[in-house]
Amino acid sequence: MTTEKRPLTFTLFALRLLSGLGGGFGGALIAFLAYFAFVSFLPTQGTSSISIFTTIVIGFVVSLSTNVLATILVSFMDEEKYSRRKTMITHVFIFNLILFFVTIPFYALATALGQVTAVAMVHFILSGFISSLILEVLAGSEYALLGIYSQALGVFLTLGILLLLASSQINDLVFLFGTLPITWFMLQLTSGVGEWTYDTYLKYYGLDALSSATDLGDEEGQEENEEIRE
Repeated sequence: MTTEKRPLTFTLFALRLLSGLGGGFGGALIAFLAYFAFVSFLPTQGTSSISIFTTIVIGFVVSLSTNVLATILVSFMDEEKYSRRKTMITHVFIFNLILFFVTIPFYALATALGQVTAVAMVHFILSGFISSLILEVLAGSEYALLGIYSQALGVFLTLGILLLLASSQINDLVFLFGTLPITWFMLQLTSGVGEWTYDTYLKYYGLDALSSATDLGDEEGQEENEEIRE
């Protein structure tokens, strides 16, 4: 059974953009407070188990709080689409917890090599990307493909913006904290633009190509051939 796609209005688009920015800036504020609260434990010239542990914990707390806050804001702003708020928050938490354990060796190596900023940036982008994908999949599996395409585009655009910023004379700390709002803003931007573009396509062409219920090949013919062979 297929359902008709709900068109995205400008108001909802704007609210979701603000939600992404709110979650990103909220995470940046938490990162700012955590950094100055534990700056004495962070690695400087040498490394220690305490400095590595502190770096990993800060990275986890910042990514988790940013993604959960953005999830809550987006789900409140667009309750019709993101109605499964508790389930979304639970899965975002589970993924970020798994990512926390996965990133432990990378943070340890980065601390020894003095590349903590680079690893933290990748950590923040990846956690934001997957958390946003979780929202799109749980919002409705029928149009999960549209969410995957738009979120993937958002990640590439985010990387492009960050590469441009990296080439400028910007403070590493500001650059890292800025990754959070930039990532969530771009993910919501491409999500909205993707929906708008697809809504326009549906209006003029009518083929619901990105619906999981739509067969773009001769699926029924293949099934019939298999039945005949059997």
